[in-house]
Amino acid sequence: MSSLPAAAPGFESSRAYALNGGVVTRFSAATKASPEMMARVGVGNSAFQQQMRIAADPNAVDPAITARGRAVQAHTVFRQGGQVVAAVWRDGQTQMSNGLAARLDWSALERQTAALSDAQRRDVIAAAITKQLGGGVQVQRYGDSGAAPTRGAVIDEQAVANRAVRDGR
Repeated sequence: MSSLPAAAPGFESSRAYALNGGVVTRFSAATKASPEMMARVGVGNSAFQQQMRIAADPNAVDPAITARGRAVQAHTVFRQGGQVVAAVWRDGQTQMSNGLAARLDWSALERQTAALSDAQRRDVIAAAITKQLGGGVQVQRYGDSGAAPTRGAVIDEQAVANRAVRDGR
């Protein structure tokens, strides 16, 4: 690959730059940003400050994304002893506890459901979870439409149950 020498007006030849194609552009002190190019942020702008905190924190999650995720409704919720141990969500994700995920043959489920619709896939996964949990499981099936608990509500319920267990020790 060859370099093309490029010099912008106002640059001395001794200060020319070599580029792999393209042109060097020099901004002079006379070049000023127009008001349209500058964002105006007032003191106490909490939305801006929130965005900056999120942008600066590599572990931060966008609140809008979190809200959308928490709003997803359940397809099927599984309980043992009154506690939620698994859920299949209408967006196709699953949530499990008690080492259940490790007991399922996900490769076989993937092969078995490859040609199925998303709704059929959720049904097959819910059936596999029911089979794995056995007879002591309470299955609350909501399907793909109608009222159902949200992911956020189920997560909050689990958090309350977990706190109760920790506080009882």
